[in-house]
Amino acid sequence: MRRQIIERTAAWGSLLVLALAWTMGGARVQEDDAARIGNISPEIVSVTPLGKDMFQGEKQPKRQGEPGAPVYIAQATRPGYGGPLGVAVTVGENKIIGQVAILHSTDTATYLDKVVGEGILDKFPGSRLDNLPNVDAVSGATLSSNAIIGGIHEAAARIGQARFGMPAPPPPVRASEKELVKLAAVLLLFASVLTLWNKRVRQVRKRARTGLMVVSTLVLGVWLGTQFSLSSLTLLMSGVWTRGVASYAALLCLVLAILVFLITRKNLYCATLCPFGAVQEGLGRITGCSPPPRHSWIVWTSRIFALIAISAALYFRNPADAVYEPFGMAFNLIGSDLLFALTILIVIGSLVVKRPWCRLFCPVTCFFDYLGFFRNGWARFRKRKTRAMKEVS
Repeated sequence: MRRQIIERTAAWGSLLVLALAWTMGGARVQEDDAARIGNISPEIVSVTPLGKDMFQGEKQPKRQGEPGAPVYIAQATRPGYGGPLGVAVTVGENKIIGQVAILHSTDTATYLDKVVGEGILDKFPGSRLDNLPNVDAVSGATLSSNAIIGGIHEAAARIGQARFGMPAPPPPVRASEKELVKLAAVLLLFASVLTLWNKRVRQVRKRARTGLMVVSTLVLGVWLGTQFSLSSLTLLMSGVWTRGVASYAALLCLVLAILVFLITRKNLYCATLCPFGAVQEGLGRITGCSPPPRHSWIVWTSRIFALIAISAALYFRNPADAVYEPFGMAFNLIGSDLLFALTILIVIGSLVVKRPWCRLFCPVTCFFDYLGFFRNGWARFRKRKTRAMKEVS
């Protein structure tokens, strides 16, 4: 009874904390566009708006007493991996690009660092509006780099149209064929999971599950790099996805995993489709190790850590703040040194105990535990209500 009271209090308390973080994050005063634009370069002063996403400033003269040269500034927002990514471009009267800057982003910092480190932003300053360079996306951070490149082209075209009579900016990019393939692959895999758990295929379920884990690892992990994480959950909760995301595959994966969990009362995604979980289980089968015990203090520490990460991400409206899972490092080799060390430890630990990350530390497991608590509570409520109605009748 005491344990139930603690879990009930923690569950409703967590819901209150998340609601407060979401509300306070929405009400938090963010730096306005004019202030962001004014911080692009210390040489640009007297920034004033000209219209939507358009500004005009004055470049400080080299000598005192000389007039400042007018500078036109435009910003554009394109969907990045984790949500909207905004860039700004400055252009002088000579139609030459001066500065290029990233204004805001919800993408993981390591992906942006990789893009910036490859020098994408450095390729545009000095270019003419009518002759922008063709820049290739950065391998391993394609969605983020495409958002930056597309945003720069759109912002430059906006200035060209408004001030120099050039063609209008290109229309928003529609979903690519690769994105449609991702969505179709996710749907097909979840359909396979539901078929696998049908009573008619119970005899071949074990072998079919192994095959499906292999396919999921190759498709979602290696080929498409699509697996949802705590940042996907935060992205869904924050509503940032409504302003555009470069890929909706991870969100679709999350939504389908929730629906399957509510229908079957089993966490079939983590058990069968999660690529990182499948890798851990495959390593564990080599040594025949057993699952580690889930001690109460480990479970609650993992839950508290996940709650803090989600709350921070909701408050700052940046799903990337909730990222601490090793998925990206395991399949894309992108992440911090800490994530690299964590990934190595998990790989080695998988040879000692079965699925160490899934069983002990994964925040997605905490989320499904949380979801299961409310699902079971709702089922008990309906059962009591049905019983009370029978007694009355």
